[in-house]
Amino acid sequence: MKQLLLILVTVLSLVVPSKAENISGSVSGIVIDNETDQVLEYVSVAIFNSEEKALVTGTISDQDGIFHISGLKQGNYYLEVSFIGYDKKVLEEIQIVSTRSAIDLGKIILPRSIEQLNEVEIVAEEMSVEYKIDRKVINVSQQLTAASGNAIDILENLPSITVDIDGNVALRGSTGFMVLIDGRPTVLEASEALQQIPANTIENIEIITNPSAKYNPDGTSGIINIITKKNKLQGLSGTANLNFGNYNRYGGGFLLNYTKKKWSLFIAADRNYSEDPEYNYSERITQSNDTTYFNRSHGDELDKRDFWVVRGGLGYTITDNDFLNFEFNVGRYSRSSSSVLDYEEGIEPIGSLTEYTSDEYGSRAGNFYSFNGSFQHNFNGAGNNIVAQVQYRSRDGKEFSTNQLLDMNDEITSGQINTEDGPGAEWQLNLDYTNKITENSKLEAGYQSRISKSADATELYWYNPNNGDYEKQPEFSNDTDYSRDIHSIYGIYAGEQGKFGYQLGLRGEYTYRVIKTASIPDDFTIDRFDYFPTLHLSYKLPVEQQIMTSYSRRIERARGWYLEPFITWSDAFNVRQGNPGLSPEYIDAMEVAYLKGLGDHSLSFEGYYRITNNKVENIRSVYQENVMLSRPENVGQDYALGGEMVLNLNFFKWWKIDLSGNFYQYKLKGSLGEQVFERESFNWNSRLSNTFRFLEGNRIQLNSRYNSATVTAQGTRGDYWTADIAVSQEFWKKRMTGILQVRDLFGKVIRERTSSGIDFYSYDENFNRAPRFSVTVNYRFNNYKDKSNRGDDGGGDGEF
Repeated sequence: MKQLLLILVTVLSLVVPSKAENISGSVSGIVIDNETDQVLEYVSVAIFNSEEKALVTGTISDQDGIFHISGLKQGNYYLEVSFIGYDKKVLEEIQIVSTRSAIDLGKIILPRSIEQLNEVEIVAEEMSVEYKIDRKVINVSQQLTAASGNAIDILENLPSITVDIDGNVALRGSTGFMVLIDGRPTVLEASEALQQIPANTIENIEIITNPSAKYNPDGTSGIINIITKKNKLQGLSGTANLNFGNYNRYGGGFLLNYTKKKWSLFIAADRNYSEDPEYNYSERITQSNDTTYFNRSHGDELDKRDFWVVRGGLGYTITDNDFLNFEFNVGRYSRSSSSVLDYEEGIEPIGSLTEYTSDEYGSRAGNFYSFNGSFQHNFNGAGNNIVAQVQYRSRDGKEFSTNQLLDMNDEITSGQINTEDGPGAEWQLNLDYTNKITENSKLEAGYQSRISKSADATELYWYNPNNGDYEKQPEFSNDTDYSRDIHSIYGIYAGEQGKFGYQLGLRGEYTYRVIKTASIPDDFTIDRFDYFPTLHLSYKLPVEQQIMTSYSRRIERARGWYLEPFITWSDAFNVRQGNPGLSPEYIDAMEVAYLKGLGDHSLSFEGYYRITNNKVENIRSVYQENVMLSRPENVGQDYALGGEMVLNLNFFKWWKIDLSGNFYQYKLKGSLGEQVFERESFNWNSRLSNTFRFLEGNRIQLNSRYNSATVTAQGTRGDYWTADIAVSQEFWKKRMTGILQVRDLFGKVIRERTSSGIDFYSYDENFNRAPRFSVTVNYRFNNYKDKSNRGDDGGGDGEF
């Protein structure tokens, strides 16, 4: 009887109008940064009853800066819009009535905060890391301790980033990730590209660990997108910078921008040079024919990097709905390493001992180019467009290395020279379509084609002590041609139902690859179709809270030399060989994230689980007496289960704390030959940043970070801790900023690595000379805005 009565009351409530109660009103709008004119995500929006001053409900703006609050009864309301680092915005006199129940507030311009402290103007800083629905955005302006460094120096301040003894960057424990520059691929290898990009040319860095189907699926752990600086102010504006430091480090650059009506133009150039003195120690034990050999070395090494780039762009607004854009990058990179190492070599138990010196030099240099053109047409209202893009990128790379062994009388006993010449080029075509079907749903679809070709010519020369010449070794000299075509289509559907948001995506890719080498008659061919689903879900909890979860399937394709089937000598003690039968890694990645605003503070947590199939590891084995062979192999599967937490605290106007940590359980299992293995470790990293503002225009930042030890397929990598400090001061009415940095404040960060397998054991130790001092000076002209006037939004119709 009770159930029947309940049904009857429900039906009557649906069919019988009840004046005010049957009105379901809504309020919507889009939140904009008043300086950058960019949309703001995760802005807290709360609506209050005007009479009772009581909170009714609230929400958070989405990735497009849009918010929507529904289910409002007839009445008078006011809206509060707040975000960390911005002034609170209050919109009064919002009235829900029967004739006006759906209210669109249009653009809400949110000004950044200004505080007065002892007559000193304090401008609230941007968040060091901002969280969006599918990415983290690192504000480079907040990373003072990396101002004169490169992209890696910035990324090292994130808990999910680690750098090993060889300078290889890992994202959540994986070196497989894709680097984009302004959303486009680069011709350089991932770690190499990050080492070359000066920090002072970077606006933001985006970490996209679970990208949507719109992005290329390459990379085990996701995408690192470098957003370079481009001013957007009317008229002529620009910046210039210089930096210098100990150990012969110097650099500089400029950016000029001109915008007028329908035209925008920018041109920029940068050049940076650095030297990194290091100390290396290694020991190696190998067994062959029941004999145990040992080899120990130690000495100094000097790494040099030289990089310059010129970039520019031209934009033209054809109509209010049609936009044309062209950009280019032209540059050159160069890296060299020289060392003089003292060696001891013998047989265990200690028999005859041979001492000698190894004089080594290696360099890698080349030019790179990229050209990009795009056209965008908007139609049928905001959020509907089609974008066509074509990009061409190429590079030429030359490598040269020499290694000479000298006896105690400085006479050459053996030596070798390696050369490698490897040009490559790629065309990329994109066509992307976006259709905003309803206010809360959107459809995206697109096509992409990547057509690439490259060549590689390697030569080896050995020293002939009889005539003192270096003679070519044909059996170790090879020519290889690569061609690879990848054609992709994707579709994404996204929508919202109340507080629940979702995004479904699917990408299909067809790959055709051919490798030809003169020394082997057969070609190595791949003819394969892959699919990559993605899923993103979000739920808006009470005010200033949100929870998100996502899934993506990704692929890590083998890099060029991983596929070369022949032996290449790296130096007198190491050779490498590729594996053309190598299968790509396939990755299943799942994440869940929780965001919480705590007034002036914020807390975020991300949990993740990643499975890598066909795991690729560089496997070392004994090639011959005291010579090691490195060859990539599919060894099995690895698993990473962990979490990442970021806590932003603002206890005082002059003191800000950013505390972050990443922890994960890592397991690697598989087989090497007939040997089955399973290795496991608990890894964790932490970062602590303190920023102080004691005086006007002054900032002091102290950063520290710790990386724990971890396991590999054949060994371990050791832990380390380091600290940096920086002081920043503004001059000349804030047109000039000077930054003094000290990196590795307490000196000598030691990085260790061990490796062992059948018939060998090795240990390597490395540390840079430290501390490292540097000074950076930035000058800005015609782009300074008076912060005290920022509250005057100057918004037109439909702007608040």
